[in-house]
Amino acid sequence: MASGNAFLDHLLEQTPPTASQPQRGQNYNYPSRLYLKPDGEVVGLQGDPINESYYRSKGFHLLNDQATRGQAKSEVRQYLEDEYPTILKEQREKAEIINAIRRAMQNDRNLSIPEDGWEDLTLEEMRDVLEQVREETHKSIRVIKSRISKPAQDSMLSGVETTDQSSMEELQARRRRGTEVKA
Repeated sequence: MASGNAFLDHLLEQTPPTASQPQRGQNYNYPSRLYLKPDGEVVGLQGDPINESYYRSKGFHLLNDQATRGQAKSEVRQYLEDEYPTILKEQREKAEIINAIRRAMQNDRNLSIPEDGWEDLTLEEMRDVLEQVREETHKSIRVIKSRISKPAQDSMLSGVETTDQSSMEELQARRRRGTEVKA
């Protein structure tokens, strides 16, 4: 619903789409929250009100965990589902390129590349450096792709329900079936 006033419309966009109950004061066990640091890095930090105001005073932006009007996802969901996988993929590729260049430096002692400053380079700049090293050494330097391991299923939890999506009736029926099978 638009009010016709640009400022009020902007404020309406920031309100949650559904009304939520205000939370009573909690003195402990605050969950950690995601903050955007002034340098552009997203970090998980303490989420209690005192630390939240401290981080905001330092220029950090608290990522909103509720979707505002006009948005399909909250800032946290958008970061975790859309942005973080691409950032992680880029970081892995940067690490692979750095490892390839370091291997080339070990194999060719005449190659002089500074060890510092890699974190400031973009992915494209790193690819350019790799190409320069290939041209300088006249060798094909292989970039070894890292294997992404899938998390192993905990053998201690096999057959154990770890979610709360089952109703009480389903759990009781499952327990009865288990006792019928054993009998």
